[in-house]
Amino acid sequence: MSAYEQYAEEKRKIDAYISQQYVITGVSEGLSGDTLELKHPGGDAATLLVMTADARKYFVNLLLKQSLGS
Repeated sequence: MSAYEQYAEEKRKIDAYISQQYVITGVSEGLSGDTLELKHPGGDAATLLVMTADARKYFVNLLLKQSLGS
């Protein structure tokens, strides 16, 4: 899988959670990537491993928008 394909897949997964009204509640950094902790207003929780640098930049932008209330 190319780097772009891996990024696109990770972005698709992030977008799928965001479209279901999940919000990012935590980020843990590790040697194999960043682990996103997501929470749904209904109480469900999920975790997602993000390994590509571009996907990390993408979720940071989402996190900034989320914190600004946009």
